[in-house]
Amino acid sequence: MRISDLARISGVPLPTIKFYIRERLLPPGRPTARNQAEYGEEHLARLQLIRVLAGIGRLSLSSVRRVLAALDDKGLALGAQCRATIWALFPDQPEEDDAPDVGPARVQVDAFIDRLGWEVDVASPGRDTLAHVLTALQRLDADCDIDVFSEHAESAQRIVTHEFQHESAHSATAMAVWNVLSEVAFEAMRRMAQESHLARCCATSAERPAGA
Repeated sequence: MRISDLARISGVPLPTIKFYIRERLLPPGRPTARNQAEYGEEHLARLQLIRVLAGIGRLSLSSVRRVLAALDDKGLALGAQCRATIWALFPDQPEEDDAPDVGPARVQVDAFIDRLGWEVDVASPGRDTLAHVLTALQRLDADCDIDVFSEHAESAQRIVTHEFQHESAHSATAMAVWNVLSEVAFEAMRRMAQESHLARCCATSAERPAGA
């Protein structure tokens, strides 16, 4: 198909497709003549993947590029490729990555992961991400420590165990898409649960007699 057909079938505007090609997110078509190229189903599938990751998945362009690079690395075994996509989903590290007050939080995070018994690579961006979150919380509340995440860790472990017990996808691409979309869905459900909890609390307060 021509690039105009690719735009029509995919629903992605032509300028956007050309941008993806320039940014090397989408491979160029097979040249058929001067200034003309042919595109196939693989281009359509790639476009759909990019739009899911950058659209409802809300990933930044740099994150999309990292995920695609991991998926394109055919030299990796499936397990290593899946881990690479997991790492790619972490956002860019903040500029204050080497801020001196992050050091103690990193120590707490490392000890926390050890207590959980999780096998997490020492270079995993998740460690630094959690350390920065903990540092930010401690700047607001000096009494906050790593144990504030204990229930989150338990919930995360239950969710992951459930996912792998019922996982029907056997490719790094399917796993990356599931990770991105399930996180968006969970965030939406968590926000709605908060809204529901607040609504019930407010209703209970309104019903309570004055001075009670």
